[in-house]
Amino acid sequence: LLALGGLVWRARLARAPLTEKDFVLLADFVNNTGDPVFDLTLREALAVQLSQSPFLAIVPDDRVRETLRMMTRPADERLTHALAREVCERTGAKAVLEGQLDKMATSHVATLEGKGCSAGETLGREQAQVDSKERVLRALGPMASSMRTQLGESLATVRQFDVPIEQATTRSLEALKAYALGLAQRAKGDDFGAIP
Repeated sequence: LLALGGLVWRARLARAPLTEKDFVLLADFVNNTGDPVFDLTLREALAVQLSQSPFLAIVPDDRVRETLRMMTRPADERLTHALAREVCERTGAKAVLEGQLDKMATSHVATLEGKGCSAGETLGREQAQVDSKERVLRALGPMASSMRTQLGESLATVRQFDVPIEQATTRSLEALKAYALGLAQRAKGDDFGAIP
């Protein structure tokens, strides 16, 4: 039984896209809705949700800014698909998480995809459709939890460290947007400008 258990454990490790030592880069969400309340907001909510994981290590924002400076790019440049992959490789991260939000008639469709940095292979993908913009934030929580298991985290730790997104952040998109804008101002060195 011990030998069989060891083989199952080794097989699971061989299948897992990431290990506890690997870093993940969060790209900016592509907001195709035209609603500015989602700019910066969804990435910040995803960062808070994923930071609950003892398995995933997110590349810190200050390291991303420093990498962008070394690439002679603005430190606050948005991490779009091509740029995120390059930053991912330069920071030594193993994967990049990219998100997209689309509006279709009366609903919103959120997509979250994990890709390997070196080859761009898909490591995991989640999609959710909600009937109003107020439910987008709530849908992001289960998407992040599912992405954690797809990236190799055990279901037991996901269940143990998975506070609902409304409790980990807020129910208000506007409040989360204000918080994200404050963090962006603070990252520019403008602490007083971040207060409002």
